[in-house]
Amino acid sequence: MPMKKKCISFALAALCLSGTALKADNYVDHRGHNVDSLERVVAVWSDDKVARAGDKELARLNQDWRELMLGYLNTDPERSCSFARKALRMGLDKDWKVAVWDAAKAIGQYHWHKERYDSAAFYYNIAVDAIDKMEVGAVDAAHPKGLSQFDIDNARSAMLGTIGNLYSMQDSIDLAMSYYARAGEIFKQYGWSSSLACLQYNTGETWRENGEPAKADEAFAEGLAYAKEAGDSLWIAGNKAGIGRVALERGRLRKAIRFLDEANQYYTAHNDQEFASLLENLDYTNQVLRLQKRQATIGMILALAALILLIISIFAIFRMEKFKKQNSQTEKVLEETIEEISPASEGDSIKLNEREQEILKLIAEGLINKQIADKVCLSPDTVKWYRKKLLVKFDTTTSSGLVSEAFKRGFLN
Repeated sequence: MPMKKKCISFALAALCLSGTALKADNYVDHRGHNVDSLERVVAVWSDDKVARAGDKELARLNQDWRELMLGYLNTDPERSCSFARKALRMGLDKDWKVAVWDAAKAIGQYHWHKERYDSAAFYYNIAVDAIDKMEVGAVDAAHPKGLSQFDIDNARSAMLGTIGNLYSMQDSIDLAMSYYARAGEIFKQYGWSSSLACLQYNTGETWRENGEPAKADEAFAEGLAYAKEAGDSLWIAGNKAGIGRVALERGRLRKAIRFLDEANQYYTAHNDQEFASLLENLDYTNQVLRLQKRQATIGMILALAALILLIISIFAIFRMEKFKKQNSQTEKVLEETIEEISPASEGDSIKLNEREQEILKLIAEGLINKQIADKVCLSPDTVKWYRKKLLVKFDTTTSSGLVSEAFKRGFLN
């Protein structure tokens, strides 16, 4: 099965797995470490010099290897794994359990990144076995005064998070969440806000990838709060990026672009270490911009369609009103009491109403029905109806005959 992206980048994934180790007294945050300078320090250690060195010097060397292991994790995973193997071999030879679990866990993560899941599990088991053998008070090279419960809990919580990630990747969500919860209990016990921020990020990613956006959003929001509490800009950016991705998937583009842009500000400022994260986040940002452009285009089309519909509606209303007016006039004509008209003789009296007189004069002027209709605001059919009435009243069949009879009877001057 293809590997899921459990963290923004390989470096962030490893930080989450070893984030608690950064809390140990002898560790520094490798994100601010000059790996080139440190590598020059360890380069002077030949095999012969290692063979002659005492445990105190070797413990310092082992710690330097592990810091280089973390320092190269994002920029050069192969080199990172090489330093981890050196640290693991020395740790096994000297029975330094802290070094063993730390290096084995990192090598396991490297194989996970390469989708070698069996190899990853093998090294995780070495790490777990080392933790199980840790005892409070036992002397370790990195802890000459003896291991404390703090040290053991530190290692155990990191592995709980690691195993939770593995189960999450395999879609065993319930198991993943149970391991995350156990790791979270230890983080909260010691107030490790950065580790909690990372843990909540992984929880959010798990929910997001399994179609639970509301739960993912809640987890990222908690992770952001822990990151701000710790002042950890890396995990502030990580959880903001998570919130942005969930917002994108839920169609909340304004929220998405705001959080993704804020995350990009951090990744751009640290692109030497977070380049992969920057590329991934920019891809999500571009998706938002494309959707916003598409929505704007659709909005313009809909607005234009609405305008056209409005124009059509206004025209239709105008035509309907005109039709109603014409129809009203027609009904008025039809409702008029029309006596049974018989041919009139010269002595008969012909009565014309005001409308008939108006139309008769326009006929005498030589206007056709449509012209008359426009002048008197009637439909051409209604004018035609009046013309027929006039022809019947004046006992003629032509317009010229109608006009002639009208002159004879004094209706026209």
